[in-house]
Amino acid sequence: MKKFRFTLDRIKQYRIQIEEMEKNDLSALRAELAELEQQAEEIKRSILAKSDELRRLYRKGAYPNEISVANRYLTFKKQSLEMKMGEIEEKNKQIEKKLQDVIEATQEVKKMEKLEEHQLEEYKQAELKENENFIEEFFGAKPKVEA
Repeated sequence: MKKFRFTLDRIKQYRIQIEEMEKNDLSALRAELAELEQQAEEIKRSILAKSDELRRLYRKGAYPNEISVANRYLTFKKQSLEMKMGEIEEKNKQIEKKLQDVIEATQEVKKMEKLEEHQLEEYKQAELKENENFIEEFFGAKPKVEA
């Protein structure tokens, strides 16, 4: 009997490639999210630092233009933080969608693996049956010895 070969192997390999691409895309999105979160933390730190500076300016009796500049800077940074949080939210949505794509791709690969297992089992059954037939023919073909 010829060697077992899964008839849908090319499709299985294609689905494995798709799964790997989806996983790589998901990994890239997560890296982008981490970068966005780091940028948001930097903006928060700059807001805190400028807020502390503004409080010191108030205490020491600063000029109105210094206070105005600090307030405008804080307003700008708060708007930047809001935009960054929006980007983070959007990236989380993209990650969730990509995660669903990865799950679907993984399920497709699992289906192909189950089909391969089923086909291999059928192959083994056929091979066993062929061996049984060969043994029957081999022993059945010998002439009977009479004593």
